[in-house]
Amino acid sequence: MAIQPVKYKNDSSTAGFAEAGDTIAITSNNANTIKKDVDQGNTESLNNAQQRWLDKWVDQDTLDYSDEEMQKVGENQIDTKGEDGEDLSEKDQKAGSNAAVAGAAAGAVGGAIAAATAAYKAPVLDGFSDLVLGGIVTGLGVANIALSLPGVFDSNLGERENQTNNAAGNNSLLQQYTDKMNADMDSMTEESGTYAELSEMQTQITMDSITNVGALQAEMQVYQAQGNTEKVAELKAEIEKLQGESEKELEEPQKNMETIKGNLEQYTGNNAEAQGVASSGSTVSTFLQAGEPMSKKAKACAALQMVASLACIATVIYPKIWTPFGPVDGAPAGIAKILFVAGGLSFGIAANTMLKNADSEGAAADAGDEMSGFVASLNENIEGQAGFTEEATAGYLENDEKSAETTDKTQKETDKANQKQGEALAGQQKPEEDKPEPEEEKPVVAAGGGDGGAGAGGAAA
Repeated sequence: MAIQPVKYKNDSSTAGFAEAGDTIAITSNNANTIKKDVDQGNTESLNNAQQRWLDKWVDQDTLDYSDEEMQKVGENQIDTKGEDGEDLSEKDQKAGSNAAVAGAAAGAVGGAIAAATAAYKAPVLDGFSDLVLGGIVTGLGVANIALSLPGVFDSNLGERENQTNNAAGNNSLLQQYTDKMNADMDSMTEESGTYAELSEMQTQITMDSITNVGALQAEMQVYQAQGNTEKVAELKAEIEKLQGESEKELEEPQKNMETIKGNLEQYTGNNAEAQGVASSGSTVSTFLQAGEPMSKKAKACAALQMVASLACIATVIYPKIWTPFGPVDGAPAGIAKILFVAGGLSFGIAANTMLKNADSEGAAADAGDEMSGFVASLNENIEGQAGFTEEATAGYLENDEKSAETTDKTQKETDKANQKQGEALAGQQKPEEDKPEPEEEKPVVAAGGGDGGAGAGGAAA
């Protein structure tokens, strides 16, 4: 059975590769692209077989993330989606919870008023009125129980409890990225010092090479002026050898300097990823902190419900209440009495539930406050790490420019000195046209002073 293709829930970060809803088979050609999308949360979660098959084909040496992709990788480290798939940042924008709070509060107030009316009723009210008020109280009490249920009082309370349970793990993750930012800053501090030393070493090697080669070139000029081609060739070979040795000596410091500068890309990517983590952490912490006002509302509702409960019980316990109209029988009888007891118990149950809601909301708010501290610490170190990266980049550039200026100055001074020597040597030599013509050899004259030709001929004769 073949490996299942990867299903996309968001568009790929690589333009044109895949859209939400597409299924893509993992191959050696697209493994890196799919790997980046998995890390960014653009795909459905991979099963074990898919993950192993992907790992088989991913080429770590060519796997490259943009800063934007790294930020999405960071955002994906902390889940900001509720169990229903809705983003946590949108959940508290709904008015359902406030409506439940208002309804529970109004019901509790209504119950208390109804109970008080029965207890302090005017003489014109009769037993039938007590029965009606008892029914109202019971209905409001039952309604308060319903409105006090966690999912009704706050439709997000269940998710807040889940996020509260996950808070420790998220805080640990936030701290890991804070530590990473600190480690990056420590590395850049060390690497900046190393880079300065390597730059100085490179500069010195280059300057020594320029000076030594210049000296040999100056010596070669002398031999060139003397026409000593053998010595000139010898010095040329020595110069080439010296230059080769210098280049070889420069290889290691230059390689190390390039590695240090290359690390800046890694630090920039780390910073982008940390920003994503901080963003998601902020979303979760804000969602949890929204439990604070809900906790206060729950406590206020519980207080009103307790008042209503006590009012109902008081109406049953104290059968006669003094009123401005004189002592009257304010105790509801029969069914009315049972209804007031049921109403009082209902309000009491609702109040107890509300207090539990208040505790859960308060715990969420506390967790949110704590997480907010971790987020703030991470953001502070993100800013610090970015500053270090900027300063390190500027420092490397400054070292490079200083080295280039120093070696360039040395080269120019050496070239100028050799040029002057060359001009001086040229001035000491006479031009070819100024040299005296070589004297022509005179013909040899035979002894005796006769015509050379005749003498030769006579001899022959």
